[in-house]
Amino acid sequence: MADCAPRRVALLSIHPRHAEAILDGRKRVELRRIPVSRDTTHVLVYSTAPVQAVVGWFVVAGIDEDNRTAIWEAHREACGVSRREYRDYFAGAARAFAIKIVRAHRLQVPLSLDSLPGVKRPPQSFQYLDPSTVSWIFGETSSRTEVLMPA
Repeated sequence: MADCAPRRVALLSIHPRHAEAILDGRKRVELRRIPVSRDTTHVLVYSTAPVQAVVGWFVVAGIDEDNRTAIWEAHREACGVSRREYRDYFAGAARAFAIKIVRAHRLQVPLSLDSLPGVKRPPQSFQYLDPSTVSWIFGETSSRTEVLMPA
């Protein structure tokens, strides 16, 4: 893999519309109500129903945490949602988290969760992957991906 070696990898469930926007480079920030660990280096993108497959991954440039207004002000151009969608998503949340995307990779052939060692079902929000699963995924898919965002 051309990117830095993965240290911690999260598998995130992402609505297909947002997954496509990430992989197309139109969405450069993934918004979350619950944070992933700050040492997360890579995120596998699981596109939820109706796709129901891992469709790619991205490299994490950093994670911003702040109140909802500050995160919107800092990332509104990169988050791929309207102000109303943003407000609805974060309704009732005290904090907002923005995972910054530096480079996205699309799998030429999406992977079903059944094919991933150690993954039994889609994560509710996200889950961390076992190092052996991560090695298998990046080894298995590195020849079948396309880099979609420049460094």
